[in-house]
Amino acid sequence: MYYIGKTLELMGIACLGAGLYLGCANPYGYSEAKAMGVEMGFLTLGILLFFLGRLIEKRF
Repeated sequence: MYYIGKTLELMGIACLGAGLYLGCANPYGYSEAKAMGVEMGFLTLGILLFFLGRLIEKRF
């Protein structure tokens, strides 16, 4: 369970990085509102995955 928690933490960090990259760099040329939506989605997913992984890692 420790490794599952660590993996979820790393996936959460990767989602946070992807959200910031997609929101700030906007490589696909989205409108500002759509880029903000994509950024917020990835940031929310990253935070949830990170804390879920942290919870699993500490619990078991």
